[in-house]
Amino acid sequence: MAEHSTAYEVKFRLPRRRGSVPRARALLLSALGEWGIGQAAETAELVLSELVTNAMRVRVPRDRLVGVRIAWLPEDGLLRLEASDAGEGKPEVRAPGEDETGGRGLMLVEALTHRWGFEQRACGIGKTVWAELKAPDRVPERDGAEIAAAAIRPGQRVRVWGA
Repeated sequence: MAEHSTAYEVKFRLPRRRGSVPRARALLLSALGEWGIGQAAETAELVLSELVTNAMRVRVPRDRLVGVRIAWLPEDGLLRLEASDAGEGKPEVRAPGEDETGGRGLMLVEALTHRWGFEQRACGIGKTVWAELKAPDRVPERDGAEIAAAAIRPGQRVRVWGA
């Protein structure tokens, strides 16, 4: 699929750790709020969680990062979510048994999205699994406070610029 060029795009990489999935969700919610399309947030959060979780579970060296891309394509009315990993293989929807506790992630992605798929990464190592959700137009900005969140380690300092 052709790469879309848009000002509504966020890209980041995450370490393969438990806290990376909630961090991906937080960055998603921040972007959607900034773009004024928060009404797609709940479904997008679940879909991105499944994509990132699957990318984290791929068998690759522990130091490999998971790439995430979030893009709103207003001309197409779509929100595109991507998770890239360095692993081989082809993602497939499974039909797990009733007593299995996992294996339903791509079933959810398939059920909740407009379409989804995967492509080999341009660098030749790994793949990108993507999903597109119908994303309505922007909603008018509301009056209110902006809220930002950051994780700070002991010894780190934070500087804030602006009013």
